[in-house]
This record gives sequence, structure tokens and C-alpha cells, in this order.
Amino acid sequence: MRFWWDENPAAAESDERGRWVHDEGRLVGFGGSIPILYAWQGKPVVAVAATTLCVDPDFPRGAALMFLKQRAVAEHHLITHTTPNPRVQEALLSLGARAETTITRHFFPAGAASWLRGRAYWPALPADKHLVTGPQEIHSLKQAYRHKDRLEKWITPEYLRWFCSSPMRPHHLVGAVDARNTLSSYLLVTPRRIKGLRSWDVIETFTTEEDDTELLALIGTLVKDPALLPGGAAVVTGAAFADDPTWDGAPAMLRRRQQVCHFFLLPEPLRHVPKHTVMAEGDLGL
Repeated sequence: MRFWWDENPAAAESDERGRWVHDEGRLVGFGGSIPILYAWQGKPVVAVAATTLCVDPDFPRGAALMFLKQRAVAEHHLITHTTPNPRVQEALLSLGARAETTITRHFFPAGAASWLRGRAYWPALPADKHLVTGPQEIHSLKQAYRHKDRLEKWITPEYLRWFCSSPMRPHHLVGAVDARNTLSSYLLVTPRRIKGLRSWDVIETFTTEEDDTELLALIGTLVKDPALLPGGAAVVTGAAFADDPTWDGAPAMLRRRQQVCHFFLLPEPLRHVPKHTVMAEGDLGL
């Protein structure tokens, strides 16, 4: 809770911290809210990530009460749910949530094995940029979003440092910066095992450049030299929602469709606007 509320740079933008249900003085339900920021039309939009829904089994009505309260919050805030159980997913759909439930995962052999598949494909970083492998070296961003005409995460150096300090799972950043340490592109990655093999999953890509060349250079750097991150890897993967073409032409060894559970309750002014979705949203990993 200290990480969600005290250390979170977005916490000052919203008083929303969650909802409690009491019955005769006894706490019988809790649903947390983590303040976060999105971008729309070049300005920050206050949102919350729902987390940690707990209800006393002897008071099942507590869940319904919290969802009623959440409906009221959603009139003014975007609410993201990225770890809901099946029952919560059904409730969210009944509330009119936007569901993003399918990704394409791209698998790349890494390190020495990258010679097996398209090692020469990846572009090099521009000569005026250099690589960083953590958020502490970042002094600024060119801008806090990529496209004005869609809803997407609002990115700041403070947010990236906070996200990478999560106590729940390790997150690492691989980025491209200029001589003044202004960040123009980055990958957020997290480690996991795939059939016993150590891998790094790219859970977000972001660039302020006009095309994806710099992003592809960063992905290629990680594919060719996974030892840049702790423990190295035999595989690098990238997850893309339907609106993300970054990975389409990359030389993946394998591509698979997978199910995820990203749900978004949007206030009326944002209900029908385009949205860019990434794995690193909501409370996933926080």
C-alpha cells in the first residue's frame, strides 16, 4: 500500500484509494484503487487501476456493494482491471466494460540462438542515441504520449522509476536516450520461464519517434544480447494487442494467440474513443 499510494507519483492527482464495506463495525470487503494517468488529446487524464478485491465469504453482498460504488467512480474516472477473476469479468461486462482479451505473442530465440532466425534483420540505434538499462539515467522525455488521437498511458520519468520499483515482480527498462539523457524510446520487460527456459517478456513498447525503427533496434539489442539484463535469457517474447503493429514484420520463430483479461470502465466522454492497450496496465505486476 505504501508503494501504491505513498510512493506513486500519480497519487497526488486523485484521492481515490479504494472502497471498503463495513457491517456493524466489521470490515467485510475491500477493493483497492491505484491512481494512474492516461493521455488524451495531449493532456493527462486521471484514472485508477482496480486491485485486490477481497470479500468476507459470510457477506457475499459486499462485492455487489463495491461494484455499485465503482460504477459511480467510473462516471468520472477511467478504471482498469487487468487481474479480474472470471466472476469479476462477468460483472465488468454487465457494467459495459471494454474488453481486450486477445494478444499475439511473438517468440524470438535470444543470445547465441538468435543466429537461427533473422539476426541481421534488426536495425542499429541511431548514432546520436545510446542505450540505457534502467530508469535512473533518464532525465526527461520528448513527450508523455505517442499519439494525441487515442487514449494511452501518460509516461514520465517519475512514473517509469516507480513502475520499475514494484515490490510484486521485477520490471526492467531498456531505452534509447540522447546526449542529454532525454528518452525517446523504451521497452519494459519482465523475466519468466517458458518450458524451463529463462525468458524476458516485453510488456510495453513506447516511442516518441515517427516510426518504429528505434523500437526495433532496442528489441534487436535485447534479442542479440540478453545478458544486458540480470540472468540473461534463451528467449525474448513480445505481446501485441490488435492495434499494435510493432512486431508484425519482425523475424519471430513462433507466433501464438493467447488470452488475457484487460477490462476498462470508461466515463461517458471517453466511452467510444480509440485506446492503445499494452500488457503493462492496471495492477498487473504491481
